[in-house]
Amino acid sequence: MTSPARSRWLTWPTALLWRTLVATALTAGASFGVGPLQRADAAGNAASTVFAGQSGRQIVAEALVAARAMGSVTSSSSTTIAGQNYSLVTQANLASGQQTLRVGTAKTVVRVIGSTLYINDNGSDTAIEAQFGVSDPKYANRWIEIPSTNSYFAHFNAFVLLSSLLSEVVPGGSLKTTKVQMVGKSSVVGVTGKPNIHLGLASGSETLYVSTLAPHVPVELVASDVVQGLRETFVITFTNWGKKFAVIKPVTSIAIAATDLPS
Repeated sequence: MTSPARSRWLTWPTALLWRTLVATALTAGASFGVGPLQRADAAGNAASTVFAGQSGRQIVAEALVAARAMGSVTSSSSTTIAGQNYSLVTQANLASGQQTLRVGTAKTVVRVIGSTLYINDNGSDTAIEAQFGVSDPKYANRWIEIPSTNSYFAHFNAFVLLSSLLSEVVPGGSLKTTKVQMVGKSSVVGVTGKPNIHLGLASGSETLYVSTLAPHVPVELVASDVVQGLRETFVITFTNWGKKFAVIKPVTSIAIAATDLPS
């Protein structure tokens, strides 16, 4: 019998998969990124920082401006569902990016360079089936080239480039700010609202933690929901702001139009 997480992995494209796994994991009682969150308070509160007098919406808007100005970031999240390890790491630039999804021993890598996308399902025909809906083992471990004119481009391209990735971080609904807190070694203010629609949660809350020190970029995103009376939480961390990532065109690739895969 195929598990819910497994069946979803077999039917969803890479960029949308993680959001589905989030909902599946919350239902299964998994915790993404960390266990019960503990935040250390820093001196003062939102009203006494550089954000004094700003609403949550204004703080988020300032964070997005700072993030775009930096031009690149690494976002990371991971979890375990029914003993299976899952992780998603995205290195996003303005015009290029790479996203690596690991599901147990299987790995899918997506590279976007301008108007061309390359996807490699490492060592797993199951991954090929997950991405393209057909079983075709001869394309495992091969880079498949997909132009922007192909319908698969939009599916795999989602949330890989910086502008697209930033579209998933903004909390929805009425926003509130937290006191100044420490996330790791970073002093932050949290902006809390409903989960962004791209996160795959039907309800619950989302807090985007923004650095109180310039540049005022996002540091961490925490989304949670109450499942069967217990609060479950997952975390996306943002690091390496401003570090330009070299996203390299594969040495060899095969155009999707030259394969047996649906296009």
